[in-house]
Amino acid sequence: MPQENRDATLKDQLKSRLRESDPTYRYYKSIFHLTDNMIALSDGYRIVDANKAFSDFFAAIGSDVFDPDFRLSQQFLIIDKYGYVYEGYLNAPWFKTVLSGEKEHYRVGISGRDQIYTFSVSVSLLDPSENIYVITLSDVTDMMSYKCVLEEGIRVSTHEKEETQYILSQYYEAIDTSNLVARCNLDGIITYVNDALCEALDYMPEELVGQNVSIFFEGNSEVMCEKMAREKIYNGEIWKGVLKNRDKFGGAHYFATTIVPIKNADKTIIEILSIRHDITDMVKAKEEALQTLEAKTKFFDQVSHELRTPLNAIVNFTDQALESYDEIVEDEVSRVLVKKYLQRSYANAENLLELINSLLDIAKMKSGKTVFDIAEYNAVSLAREAFENCSSLHKNGSIDYRFKAEKSVIPIECDGVKFKQIITNLISNALKFTTNGFVEIRLEEKSDSCVIEVEDSGIGIPSEKLSYVFEPFAQVRDHGFGTGLGLNIVREYAEMMKISLDVRSVEGTGSCFTLTAKKIR
Repeated sequence: MPQENRDATLKDQLKSRLRESDPTYRYYKSIFHLTDNMIALSDGYRIVDANKAFSDFFAAIGSDVFDPDFRLSQQFLIIDKYGYVYEGYLNAPWFKTVLSGEKEHYRVGISGRDQIYTFSVSVSLLDPSENIYVITLSDVTDMMSYKCVLEEGIRVSTHEKEETQYILSQYYEAIDTSNLVARCNLDGIITYVNDALCEALDYMPEELVGQNVSIFFEGNSEVMCEKMAREKIYNGEIWKGVLKNRDKFGGAHYFATTIVPIKNADKTIIEILSIRHDITDMVKAKEEALQTLEAKTKFFDQVSHELRTPLNAIVNFTDQALESYDEIVEDEVSRVLVKKYLQRSYANAENLLELINSLLDIAKMKSGKTVFDIAEYNAVSLAREAFENCSSLHKNGSIDYRFKAEKSVIPIECDGVKFKQIITNLISNALKFTTNGFVEIRLEEKSDSCVIEVEDSGIGIPSEKLSYVFEPFAQVRDHGFGTGLGLNIVREYAEMMKISLDVRSVEGTGSCFTLTAKKIR
């Protein structure tokens, strides 16, 4: 019997059996022709019968479901199980794969009209004796489109979130690398410190984590500043300012600090983040600049006074000498008086010249225009000459003014004029601040050097001022005379001639300035 006749007979026999029970037939008919789902009867390979929705769909995509060569399995692109393509249907009849599956419904894809249609497919056995199955295809194309859109949205959202997290991690790494970062909880307990902060304050991370932030502070003013900052932060505000912190060994560090309260989605503060930038060098430089400015102001006030005093004296004494000029020839008393005025004018002129020369020397050194004529000299002869030249400054008979040298010749390389000026300035300084006791100049020959010491039993230098005794605009005492330029010239000249310079002093006992020059063999 031809195949088509066999199919027709099978269909007629099936319908005949169904008609024997009218309720079943009516149910079968209503299911077939009233539902929107596509329903067919099949032995798994050929279509025995199909409702209008089923036949119309395949007709629209160019297939006749009742054609003897029509095979439903050839229309399926994939069978999808639990959201994944299920390969098992390739090794067994598709309908048996569906029947044996754990899910009642599977998804299949059918191509037609320039798109892929997605159906939920279910299979149930209608007649075991004939192996007739009821196949139901429910169109879920739109639903799957929505699912794909949703999945794509989730994928894009996840990707964007991951990208955002990656970008944020780079921002955090940049902040963590270039700044000093710390975090603490609301009780002020440190929960994180980066390596840069540990390095700046000489701590190991484990020495800080778990400690209170007060470990960074010392003194009431520092704690008060930190307390004011925290009060502002707990109100949800960002605090910016300069904090003075202490390192592990008590050293002071200054940080330009931003403290940020970290909040959760409910706007509740959960953590405190601090970002520091080390400005210690800048703060110290500012302090030094202010000290220098103050010293310069005092210096110029002193210089103005020093310039004005001898100038006024010169003008006054000269004026008085001129007034008495006509009486000089006839009156011996007038001659003596005029001579005294001229002597005082001369002395003040010398003081003024010395001051101006000192200022010019400093200006030349700062501009790099000072010329040194380095040659071989006898250090003993140069020092003795300076000692003798300063003897006129020794007007206090209660001072023992003495010179000592172990040898008569100690050769060194230097600029002779400037070396004598160094010794002269040191002697002048010693005599100026010594009212009784001694001023002594000593020379000693070492194996490879010549040591020159200028020692006095004067008022000495306070220990806190010893470090800047050679600065050009600073005076270690408010003594009311001098400009503090002499020792600065000593230091500059000594450095230029590669002569080391040192000072030791005890306040109230005296001072000793030591020069060490390389000896010529």
